[in-house]
Amino acid sequence: MSADSWSEILDQARTTTRAGTWRRLTRQALRHEAREGPPSGLQRRRVSLLGGATTGILEGPLRLALLSRGIAPDLRVAPYDQFMQEMIDPGSATSGFSPELAIVVNTPFNIPTWPEPGDPIGRALELAEQVCRHFLDPCELLHERCGTEVILNTFHPFPRRPLGNLGAKSADGAVNFVRRVNVLLGDLAPPYVHLNDVAWLAQRYGLDRWFDRRLWFEAKQPVSPDYVPEYASNTAAIAAGIFGMSRKCLVVDLDNTLWGGVIGDDGLGGIRLGEGDPIGEVYKEIQQHLKALRARGVLLAVVSKNEEATAVLPFEKHPETVLRPEDFVAFRANWRPKSDNLRELAAELDLGLESFVFLDDNPVEREEVRQALPQVAVPELSDDPSDFVPILDRAAYFETAAVTDEDRRRSDLYRTRSAGRALEARATDMSAFLASLEMRATISPFEETAYRRITQLINKTNQFNLTTRRLTRAEVEGLAADPAVLTRTVRLRDRFGDHGLIAVLSGRLADDVLDIDLWLMSCRVLKRGVERLLLNEVVRAAGDLGAREIRGTYIPSARNQLVRDHYRELGFSPLPSDDGRTRWTVAIDDFEPFETFISIDSTEASGTP
Repeated sequence: MSADSWSEILDQARTTTRAGTWRRLTRQALRHEAREGPPSGLQRRRVSLLGGATTGILEGPLRLALLSRGIAPDLRVAPYDQFMQEMIDPGSATSGFSPELAIVVNTPFNIPTWPEPGDPIGRALELAEQVCRHFLDPCELLHERCGTEVILNTFHPFPRRPLGNLGAKSADGAVNFVRRVNVLLGDLAPPYVHLNDVAWLAQRYGLDRWFDRRLWFEAKQPVSPDYVPEYASNTAAIAAGIFGMSRKCLVVDLDNTLWGGVIGDDGLGGIRLGEGDPIGEVYKEIQQHLKALRARGVLLAVVSKNEEATAVLPFEKHPETVLRPEDFVAFRANWRPKSDNLRELAAELDLGLESFVFLDDNPVEREEVRQALPQVAVPELSDDPSDFVPILDRAAYFETAAVTDEDRRRSDLYRTRSAGRALEARATDMSAFLASLEMRATISPFEETAYRRITQLINKTNQFNLTTRRLTRAEVEGLAADPAVLTRTVRLRDRFGDHGLIAVLSGRLADDVLDIDLWLMSCRVLKRGVERLLLNEVVRAAGDLGAREIRGTYIPSARNQLVRDHYRELGFSPLPSDDGRTRWTVAIDDFEPFETFISIDSTEASGTP
């Protein structure tokens, strides 16, 4: 293999749908990993694979799929059909391994209780809840013991219909019962249980293709070999969402991507978009899908080879448009290479190129971006625009473990930041500019209502992140509950809007030293003085707790050079270090609080960890 074979293997794994190609890539990846170890720069995670079915067929493909999503798994496989015992028993090998993620491969054949013929709907509902608890209770035990996040399958349709179509309206029908269980699983699953929607996958590809009855009876294989890549890729996408590694911004072309035709040639009345035209309805659906992505926190941007006044016209004037100019955080219409525009977008939005997905109907433009910017995901589109949404959906670039209020407002927050930057660019006096923002902050310890957002920020923030520690929600909860740990978050608002929770810090108190090992902040509020305000509060709170010294660590990464001098700029002195990290200290008695232009609305639970 060539020196860059890892890149070649993972690039193909991200794009191929062919089972034969996937099997070849799996073999190559396993050989390459045995010789050289996993690719560099990936998150290392302890992952357990358990199941009520044979998991051997999934082990290699899951490893490859996780690697392709940026996760280097220490993967441990539990014995066949021992998943309940492994999760419940504190002395099990799984408990001893203390996985950060457990992937549970369950099928309808693992359902322990079914309605009897003639059971009424009330009984069916009661049994459905018992089945859900049968699967969720072991997840709870493993999570409480090890802090494990769990991926649990929904159940594909039961492959027998003794009642025929009558089963669709009968409380005791097996197919109907599986539907009830799936809905109730979604209702009852706690935040640390993430559902792998196998039911939808089986419906999408067809149950007879997804589930091979012969292989189930011969080898208890949970999915047909031809669809193992789909299962592995979907599971790995969920894992990426759990660990904050999903993409953040979808950049789209316009002509023949968001409408049919060329706006510059065909004019507003000539493009195809909207009801009454089969092609126009396809493009309206594409816009509806993008609008839904925006509503759950995905940033949308435009990069089009066009004149800007012409390109924006359909979003302003076309009666059938779903997307509006305000739905985009950036709009670039010019005649420059699209890769150049994407580089500028990355800088403008303070996002790494690995955060972007580029959607363009033109294969030449796709290839230009692929070659110039290999970090950007570029899905291969077909010539049929009705395939665009399924292709995006299958790739699962934007999978997330939860949707927070900050996610729902993300596009507005980025537009607000742009307005603030425009004002900053016009300002000649930085102090006057900061004062004009009318900033107000709330500083709080880690709170249960914010755990999702805190976990998300920890796992997604790369630039303003002193140690780039990655934590699960359970680990965040553990910090909040630890009396020796001081935790703080900052929420910020200004006259342009509410930025939400934008900074996270934690430090451990030992003797008279507070050691900060987690400090990160959203880049959208850089140079506002938030870090100074937060340090003022941390010094005060640490002093109240008896600390006399505060120490901090900077661990360099490929993305966090921005904060290399963070502690020096805050007045800390360097400590000896010989492991590539830098360590810093400041005596509380010597600390002079910084002046900022941020008013504090409240500092909740001040003086306590």
